[in-house]
Amino acid sequence: MLSDLLARIDAEPLITRLTPPLLALSAATVTTAYYQIHGPTLHSLILLSLVWLWMRSRNDRPLPIRRSTLALSGVFLVYTLIAVLSASRVGFNAEALSRLEHFSYFLAGAFLIPFLVAMRLRPIWFWGAIGATALLSGLHALWEMQTFAEVHRLATGLDYRAGGSKGKQIPFGDIATLAATLSLLGASIHLRSRRLLAGWLAVAALLGLYASLASGTRGAWVFYPTALVVIAIALIQQYPTRRRAVLLGLAGIVLVGGIALSQSPTIQARFATAIVQIQDYAPGAEVQAGNALGERFEMWRAAWMAFRSEPLLGIGVGQLNGYFKQAAEQGRISPAIADFNRGEGHTHAHNDYLHALATRGWLGLVSLLLLYLVPLAVFIRAAAIERDPEARGLGYAGILVILAYMQFSLTDSILLARMTAGYFVLLCAWLLAMNLTSRPTRTPPG
Repeated sequence: MLSDLLARIDAEPLITRLTPPLLALSAATVTTAYYQIHGPTLHSLILLSLVWLWMRSRNDRPLPIRRSTLALSGVFLVYTLIAVLSASRVGFNAEALSRLEHFSYFLAGAFLIPFLVAMRLRPIWFWGAIGATALLSGLHALWEMQTFAEVHRLATGLDYRAGGSKGKQIPFGDIATLAATLSLLGASIHLRSRRLLAGWLAVAALLGLYASLASGTRGAWVFYPTALVVIAIALIQQYPTRRRAVLLGLAGIVLVGGIALSQSPTIQARFATAIVQIQDYAPGAEVQAGNALGERFEMWRAAWMAFRSEPLLGIGVGQLNGYFKQAAEQGRISPAIADFNRGEGHTHAHNDYLHALATRGWLGLVSLLLLYLVPLAVFIRAAAIERDPEARGLGYAGILVILAYMQFSLTDSILLARMTAGYFVLLCAWLLAMNLTSRPTRTPPG
């Protein structure tokens, strides 16, 4: 039997040794080798977690799962089950089944969390992987800009936007932005204890910033002020006697960054286009194809209309594309929404909250908020009560991950994209596991 074979080869120590490098490799290559490395390694991790849980149950060994771990796994499971319930109301038609695949990573997250808790992971693997994500993203963006930018400009008259190995600018920009800010946080935390690691992360943060800017992802750029505030709070907590220096440094970064960005023709053009698109927006047929913000506003309106028609469970997973086309035919929204992608039409609302309301109703929105807020509470607690800088830094890293995705979800349905959804589950499960296995110690008063 398989269980006897695994027992003979002593599989558990092998799984324990394989897990950290697989985690790091999957995280590091998400933007630069999505199909070649990231996907296979992430799927291997999920398979390992299932094998480990199966081995434990077959050997009648108690699973080392605490109530807090079960509660967090339950959040991921509920998020998935609400989607399945919503799909059932439309009879699991082809569109619903196709879209349910996007929730498979969250189902996997329910198993990854207890598995990674048991692996007792070392934080150094996480910080190394995050730095590699930012570094490789920056190098890939640099290669893209050198290779394709001029040709693209001559052919289309438009500025080229880096999109990573998948050619998807928004997910690439979101992940590069998050990796850059996490790298900056890591450099700050390890500045005294591990200077080599801090230097590596600082260089990675700069390259991640370049990748973020090269992607032209405006929705990601608005996260930088939030990230700087979180990092400033972490530094003030770590260096309470240097509060003024931290605040002055933050102000200097904001000032220098603002001046630098204001001098960039690409950044100026992106924001100028946004202003024009907002000013030109009028609900309905006047929104023309190519008006990115106008199309988003139309999709948000349509998603709200869909929610109002079916408030409890929504119109069903995978049904928003058909709803967009019907609303366009009836003249309730711009035809550009249905004509997008050569008549295929937009498939999501470009906003996770409104998409959840439209397709999964109130239950879907509640499950989404639980997915964000319950882990956020765990991370805030760790950041607040941990005395060890390394453990406290993991709490702040988790805060950055959740807040980034909460903000990215305002302008795109990133939890419906395999790239960003898989990366969220990977980072969230990894950080939750490390926070759950650390020993919280309160800072003594005074």
